[in-house]
Amino acid sequence: MERSEWKDRIPPEIISFFEAFPGQSLLVKGRPGTGKTILALEILRAICEKGNGLYISTRMEPRRLYVTSPWIRDFIPERNVINATQSKVRRSLGLEAHHPGRTRPIDYNTILQFFRVIYEEAEDMDNPMIIFDSWDGVLSHLNMEAEAAALTQEICDFCREVETHTIFVTEREGIATIDFIVDGVVTLRRLRLGGSEAGPEHRVVREIEIEKVRGLPIRQSRYLFTLHEGRFRFFKPFLEDLTARVESAPYVEDRYSTGIPDLDRALGQLPAGNVGLWETHYGVNKRYEQMLFQLCMNTVANGGGVVGIPHMGSSIGKMNLENVVIHYPETEDINVETASFLSVVRNLQEKVKKPILTFISLDTLEKTFGVKGALNLLDNFLKISEETKLISSILYIAGSGSSLLRSVANSVDIHLVFRDVNGALVLYGVRPVTCLYGVTVDEKGVHLTPVV
Repeated sequence: MERSEWKDRIPPEIISFFEAFPGQSLLVKGRPGTGKTILALEILRAICEKGNGLYISTRMEPRRLYVTSPWIRDFIPERNVINATQSKVRRSLGLEAHHPGRTRPIDYNTILQFFRVIYEEAEDMDNPMIIFDSWDGVLSHLNMEAEAAALTQEICDFCREVETHTIFVTEREGIATIDFIVDGVVTLRRLRLGGSEAGPEHRVVREIEIEKVRGLPIRQSRYLFTLHEGRFRFFKPFLEDLTARVESAPYVEDRYSTGIPDLDRALGQLPAGNVGLWETHYGVNKRYEQMLFQLCMNTVANGGGVVGIPHMGSSIGKMNLENVVIHYPETEDINVETASFLSVVRNLQEKVKKPILTFISLDTLEKTFGVKGALNLLDNFLKISEETKLISSILYIAGSGSSLLRSVANSVDIHLVFRDVNGALVLYGVRPVTCLYGVTVDEKGVHLTPVV
């Protein structure tokens, strides 16, 4: 993997912070289980040269570190995993055994002696980067909590002078003296998204907040991230790109692919005659159309056709796509519009010789026909699907505030929810129940990454 790809896992504000000046110090805060160690290791992997990582801990031995994070081995050799509880480390800081107090003050010479002992243990390094994990644990084992500020200040000053980047990992969220000493501060959190903890829409999200990067702008202070497969990865703000052309995913017998392999794995390929619902929350806007576009393109690539009643302003509605017919109601007469819709579906079905995929904006129907009229029209569409076999599947699309949403939600086979989290697009399944996924897109199409 190229260095640029490793850097893409980490918010640009953090990368810029370490590239701006030599000898930067970063504090990584958060409760247990929020991903602090993985983030620190990912930063080291992205910034540091091979063999130049130095990991100082009270709890992590090399074997365990390499089992949990095998990708870091080339950057932190076994000798560079230092146990901070060793007696000679304590002596370097003036902490003698059986002595009630310190034998010398914390000053430059003390810190120089401390690092001399550390470097004697480690491999030769040209430009090391140091992680203290956790800094609270190191201070506790050295019985130096009362002198934390002085020790931290001296280490930061020393590392700045010798141009060595340093990361302090701490098991807390609140503000302490160390926050004012270091050059940068980030906090990792686990937050609840949507509904009560016992409800069907409850999901947990991970958030990184960039609180301080001294001397540099913070373009975006909060990002969604995941620890999927034991790796830290943040999600950039999602913008749709409907110019992408992706490879088609074939159908298997009478089951239909969405054209998005990750979604097929989450839902299973769709049976003929299925009815789906995509629910979009405030802030999603038109970004769900990236997935709708790929669904339509895959249908066409497999020889099928699509008839859609999109929301007003839809980007797909403005595109001239082969075998994708956009149909807007022209009257408020339910019978007239039912016949018109049936005619459009039949004409396209006769052309492609396969049942048609349809997508329908419930918001568009509600604005045109009102709630009662829209429900009557939907009933007519379902009858067309059941009685004529012209339609392969129906997909409803609705904003979370739609009056029609709850009326149709209980009768659908698939119910997906789209939300915005700090600019990232996420989705999860209510039926079937799925985990939370972050949505990304590249030249190969849409990808879903579990947020775990």
